[in-house]
Amino acid sequence: MIPENIVDVLTQCRRRGLQVFAALFCMASAVPYALAANGVQPMASVDASEGARALQMLASTNEPLVHDMRPADLAILKATGALRAGEPEQAINTLQEARKQDGSLQDDPLVAIIEAEAYRRSAIRAVARAGEYARNLSSEEQRLQEADLSPGMAEADQRLRAFMEQIDGLAGVPLALLDMGSDVQSVFLVDKGRSRMFVYERASDGWKRVADEYVVTGANAGDKLVEGDRRTPNGVYRFVKKLNGRELDDRYGPMAFPIDYPNELDRMNKKNGGGIWMHGYPSHVDRRPPRDTKGCFALPNERLVAMADHVHLGHSWVVVGEHFVFGKDQDRQSLRDEVLASLQAWVRDWSSRDSDAYLAHYHPDFHSEWRDLAAWSAYKRRVNGSKSYIHVTMDDFTLIRMPDPVGFAEMVVAEFNQNYTSDSYADMSRKRLYLVRDSKSGPWRILLEQSVEQ
Repeated sequence: MIPENIVDVLTQCRRRGLQVFAALFCMASAVPYALAANGVQPMASVDASEGARALQMLASTNEPLVHDMRPADLAILKATGALRAGEPEQAINTLQEARKQDGSLQDDPLVAIIEAEAYRRSAIRAVARAGEYARNLSSEEQRLQEADLSPGMAEADQRLRAFMEQIDGLAGVPLALLDMGSDVQSVFLVDKGRSRMFVYERASDGWKRVADEYVVTGANAGDKLVEGDRRTPNGVYRFVKKLNGRELDDRYGPMAFPIDYPNELDRMNKKNGGGIWMHGYPSHVDRRPPRDTKGCFALPNERLVAMADHVHLGHSWVVVGEHFVFGKDQDRQSLRDEVLASLQAWVRDWSSRDSDAYLAHYHPDFHSEWRDLAAWSAYKRRVNGSKSYIHVTMDDFTLIRMPDPVGFAEMVVAEFNQNYTSDSYADMSRKRLYLVRDSKSGPWRILLEQSVEQ
């Protein structure tokens, strides 16, 4: 917490020209928040030109995003933009003015860390201007030069970048959502690279983005591999349960929504662990740095409650990855058509009972339950050879492009209704395939095939 009199102390220090001591005092006040971010790899900072442009946008009263923003959030963005534009004194003044309007900022840990960084930079600049007169402050100056507050600044940087991406039109349906079947009611895209969660729901004219939220993910970067590695898994999942009340410890907030990690693909890749949830913050916590969980993804409690309205258990998909691509409708349509053509060719060759042509659609690393490709080939040759005819049709497709495929150039999850008839057997089922290709121009092959419970 920030001491109640910190603003007065800092103001007095600054008036007396003691910027070094003001900076050191403010940095000490911000230590708890910086420690919370310990182990977080600092993201690339917003550069000076972006900072200056952000300040220009934030000063525009005609910009809807600015007009509708809470004053506290606006002050944080303005101060962060000023820092990135090389104007630490402007950042300090912005936060001091904001405190006069909103007393809650007095105890805001993110404000503390921004202010600490602003005073640090201001003090370094002041000592440089003092020159020979400040030679007796060399040890304090070195401490300021060596201080690294970038992990604590990560949330502020992510929020500023999110604002600029919204200004620049990060809009439209992401490339990952190629097609959505009738049973899909919402999709949650967790973008670990941006620390943002985009939520889409079905509308009469297509898919509509209903939320764009700041989200906290695993303390360590990369895809989850083993239990305890403090990483958030990349992949395609669903919410399968809701937990609240006595089922939850306070550290998870008012409710939590587990996902179905590890799924069949995760187990095939020998990933383990579990207990990956969307949850909230502890009741006494309002701020968390971008990477601060053991592998779950977390939202501020107020926003978690709002997002709960968009969770439909079993019918809400969760796609987790890094830096999703947005707004390229032509690319999405082209990829969708290509995947569908590959699936139709697979069904056509299956119906022809030409086992060589049918099995050519499977990847050498194919797996289905306990069968590898060799066992699957022997099984299918035996079954197909016993039929006088086979007829297979598909409909109601869900196609999701995996944002970060493991070991492949590209991967798509395909789920659809399958209607199979032959001279001795008929069946209707929901099927899920994981399609991969080893190069961007290579053919699609089936890596994993499974039936889906309905």
